[in-house]
Amino acid sequence: MSDPYNVLNVPPAADDETIRAAYLAAIRESPPDRDSRRFEQIRTAYEKIATARQRMSFALFAPATVSFDDIIRSVSADFQPRRPNTRQILHLLGGK
Repeated sequence: MSDPYNVLNVPPAADDETIRAAYLAAIRESPPDRDSRRFEQIRTAYEKIATARQRMSFALFAPATVSFDDIIRSVSADFQPRRPNTRQILHLLGGK
């Protein structure tokens, strides 16, 4: 599932008018007769976040899939892999 905010190129804090304007601009750039797949992505994205109520619903109930890039960004630059100690291994195995 693609992020509707990225598809429409709007920030998550955008209001209804901004989202509608971005939707109309995207539709003008990718009409259905030229690129039907892109048109469907744009239409679906707009339907998910068109109103404040839909944006709230999307934020609460949309499945959040974590990408590899998200994981890499969340790891700090000074991360150094190391061997786990005995206590960590026992904890992972369900011991004390």
